[in-house]
Amino acid sequence: MVPYIHVPDLGFVHPFGLLVATGVILGTALATWRARKLGFDVDKLNSFITWMLVCGFIGGHVLDEIFYHPKEVLEDPLSLIMLWKGLSSFGGFTGALIGIVLWKFYEAEQIRRIQIKSPALVVAVAAGVGGALYAILTRTGAVDGAFGSRALLARVGLSVLAAFMMRQGLVDGIPLYRIRRRQSPTSILAFADLILSVFPIAWIFGRSGCSSVHDHPGALALKGAFLAVEYPRGFPPDANPDYVAKMFTGPRTSFGPIEFLHGDLPRYDLGFLELTFTIVLAALIALTWHKKVLTGTYIVVTSMAYAPVRFAMDFLRITDGVNADPRYGGLTPAQWECVALFLLSVAMLVYIRSLRKRGFDPASLVMAPPEEPAPKPDPEPSSV
Repeated sequence: MVPYIHVPDLGFVHPFGLLVATGVILGTALATWRARKLGFDVDKLNSFITWMLVCGFIGGHVLDEIFYHPKEVLEDPLSLIMLWKGLSSFGGFTGALIGIVLWKFYEAEQIRRIQIKSPALVVAVAAGVGGALYAILTRTGAVDGAFGSRALLARVGLSVLAAFMMRQGLVDGIPLYRIRRRQSPTSILAFADLILSVFPIAWIFGRSGCSSVHDHPGALALKGAFLAVEYPRGFPPDANPDYVAKMFTGPRTSFGPIEFLHGDLPRYDLGFLELTFTIVLAALIALTWHKKVLTGTYIVVTSMAYAPVRFAMDFLRITDGVNADPRYGGLTPAQWECVALFLLSVAMLVYIRSLRKRGFDPASLVMAPPEEPAPKPDPEPSSV
C-alpha cells in the first residue's frame, strides 16, 4: 500500500497551487515548443491558449458550483462568481472547450495601450498590480492568504517585481482590448490536437496537487490492496491533511518537510489513482511525438483512454461527507461527462478518417506564414 502523504505549506505557498501552476506553465511551454517544431503559427497558438485557459478556469468553478453544489447556488447566486471557492476537472475541460469554440469565431483586438512613464504612476500601478496578483494567488490556493508580516512581505515583493518590470521596459504599458467577431471562422482542430498531445504531462502536476491534499477520497479497500492509501483511522475521509498530520499519533516517516503517515485504514485516493494512470498515458503519448500522426489523433486517443477510466474510478467516490459528490440518475456529474467525452471521441474518429480519405490535413490551416527574405544590401559603387 501507499502511505498517506502530507506536504506542508512552503511558507505561505500551498503545494496544491504550486503544482497546478507548474502544470499550466510546463504545458504551455511544451505546446509552444512542439508548435515551433511542427511549423505552426505560435502567435495564433498563444491566443488560442489564452482563451482556453481563461474560460477553463471560469468554467471549472461555475460548473462545479452548478452541478456539485446546487443548493449553495440557490442560497447564494453570487457564489458563481467567487472563482476561488472551488474547481472541478470536468468543469475546466468543458470551459476550455467553450473557450476554444469562442476563439474560432471571435478575437481580441488591441485598441490602445496606456503608457506608464511617471515614476509616481509606476509606483501606484505596481502597488495595485502587486495587490491584485496576491489576491489571485490567494484565491487560487497558491498562497494561504495569511494576515501579518508574511502577507505584507508577499504584497511588497510582488509590487517591487511589477515596478521593476515596468521600469525595465518588460511591461510596455497597459493594453486595452475589445472582442470582435472574426471575418471568417478559423480552424481549431490542429491546435486542440497539439494541446492534447502535451496535456497529460501537465495533468500529472494537477493530479499530484490533488494527491498532496487528498481532496478526492474514495471507498475503503481491502488490507494490502494495490495502490490503496494508508489513511489514518479516526478521521473523516475528507479531513484537512494538516489537521490529520497534527493529530495522528501512529507511525510516520519523513523525507525533509514531507511526512508519510502509516495509518491502518486502507482507502482509495482517487487523485492518486488518476495520477498513476496519467503518468502511464503521458509516457505513451510522449513516445509518439517524433512520429507523423493524423491531425486529431491525440484528441481521439486521450479522450477514449481517459473517459472509461475516469467513469470507472468515480464508482469509488465516497457517498457521505462534505466532499461527497451528488448523483444524477445514479451517476456523478463527471461520469455523465465521461459518456459525452467518449461519444465525442468516436465522432472525432469518424471525422478524421473522412479527412484522411479526402487527403486534407487541417494542420495546413495553422502553419506559420513564410518568413520574408532579408533585403539585399545595395551594391557598393565601383571605384574608377
